[in-house]
Amino acid sequence: MVLILSAWGVIRFVAALHAWDVLNEFDAGLSPLYLSITGAGWAVAGGVLLWSMFTGKKWTRLAILTSISVWLIEYWLERVFYQLPRANLMFAVVGSIVILGITLICTFHTSTRNFFIRSEEYEQQNENPGS
Repeated sequence: MVLILSAWGVIRFVAALHAWDVLNEFDAGLSPLYLSITGAGWAVAGGVLLWSMFTGKKWTRLAILTSISVWLIEYWLERVFYQLPRANLMFAVVGSIVILGITLICTFHTSTRNFFIRSEEYEQQNENPGS
């Protein structure tokens, strides 16, 4: 899910830069500046989350849950206030619930919690070789 978040940010950033003139010409609801900044921000956030997963940082679990929640809030704010109504409302609602559900299950699963706790304990042992 973190890779999807990163890829989505990069695609949004590149697409906003590529279609900058078109978005300005047709007076898009969201400015190309907003789209490029949020795209770059999500790409960076995804990179940080991916790095923290591989290094086993203790705060990663809650950071992933927070980032997915913020991403869903951003998605729904943009959808409700800046996009035309679409027929796929039920799909979007169910998809959002599934994404949040999977994130909650993965974040609070015992093996996930144990992995990050063990990784943090292992790092602390290496920092204090005399203990």
